[in-house]
Amino acid sequence: MNLKKPGILGYFDTMSGAESVAFARTVERLGYSVLWVPETFGRDPFVMATHLLNATDHIVVGTAIANVWKREAMAAGAAARTLAELFDDRFILGLGVSAGPFMIRNGLKYAKPVTYMRDYLAGIKTGPFKAPLPRHEPPVVIAGLLPRMLRLGAEASDGIITALMPPAQTARLRAELGPHRLLLAQQMVMLEDDANKARAGVRAFMRFYLNAPPYQRNFKAMGFSDDDLRAGGSDHLIDSIIAWGGERHLNERIAQHYAAGANHVYVIPLTAAGDRLPDMRVVEALAPH
Repeated sequence: MNLKKPGILGYFDTMSGAESVAFARTVERLGYSVLWVPETFGRDPFVMATHLLNATDHIVVGTAIANVWKREAMAAGAAARTLAELFDDRFILGLGVSAGPFMIRNGLKYAKPVTYMRDYLAGIKTGPFKAPLPRHEPPVVIAGLLPRMLRLGAEASDGIITALMPPAQTARLRAELGPHRLLLAQQMVMLEDDANKARAGVRAFMRFYLNAPPYQRNFKAMGFSDDDLRAGGSDHLIDSIIAWGGERHLNERIAQHYAAGANHVYVIPLTAAGDRLPDMRVVEALAPH
């Protein structure tokens, strides 16, 4: 599984099934290495991954992330092994605990996330699977932004998948993870040279994250202040987290993550309108081909 080329995350809940297939085939044709599928409270990510894998020829599909509160570890492990066997070496299982208030508001439990994730990873490894095994176990990575979850990722999984972090934090995570764990870095990008339009679009998109306690704690751990989190985020925070500008600047930010030690960088192409439909201009402009 070669992850060196960038990947793309698509918000597939904003697309029809046919649009999702067209998007996946375009991303594969342009040479991206991984197509990442998020999970909120819409489509099931494993069903969506199956649909996309079946519609493409060689691109890897990963979950970024599958929500551990929504299914038992045995079910997640069985789904991941099934996809890894049916689509040889083309699936990555990314797991995360999301944000507590958001989970509770939508009827899910949320308690002791690090302990729960530790048990969950163990359950994936030890759960019964009485079907043909994949040639290789699918990589399992976790969203580990804060220190305890990061340590768990280094100890009990294949690595870490990040969100909303600048390259300097990628370098810090690599130092803490050591050289042998996967570090998959997220970079949101916007192809927009007008600072006012770009920042307004980013603030519309970032509203949830700036009000979610886990992300607030993570921003503060990175050195941002309470003032940076107010009023939709300061220019300093917005410009540090999201790469906006011309094609050259966006490519430079991606390269900085690789230089900082990322094994893989996956891009989320935002639009200045602040919605979640992918900006195909960005997908084309940043294509590895």
